[in-house]
Amino acid sequence: MKKQSEIEATLERSLRKQVNAPRLDRSFNAAVFARIAAEEQRATNPVTERVQLPSSARWLFVSNLIGVAVAMVLVVNFGMQYFSEVSVAVPAPQVSAATSAEIAKLAGWAVTGVSLVFGLMFTPLGRKLRAEFT
Repeated sequence: MKKQSEIEATLERSLRKQVNAPRLDRSFNAAVFARIAAEEQRATNPVTERVQLPSSARWLFVSNLIGVAVAMVLVVNFGMQYFSEVSVAVPAPQVSAATSAEIAKLAGWAVTGVSLVFGLMFTPLGRKLRAEFT
């Protein structure tokens, strides 16, 4: 019975006979070293290359800006009310029952439409449309 090292040596020789790798010339080595040098230069000087952000990152940035703006307005509003000596009562708008029912009906249709469009974005048709506009 063969030892483990003899079996491995036999398998190694068999594998070397089966795989015929082409000999690489100097142009391949030059291309590899040129790519390595370009990567090193890009790593040391990141200002030369601008990275294109995905659209999701831009939307996230915009939504964060909106959130920060709303938070600042709320802080200023409630801060001014808390620290000011004069309290101003803001009257609630007078809305009739028919108007509030109409607003609720339109808001329902708006939420339904937005939900359908959002859901369609993840279908194959929606992906094709998003690819057209990005």
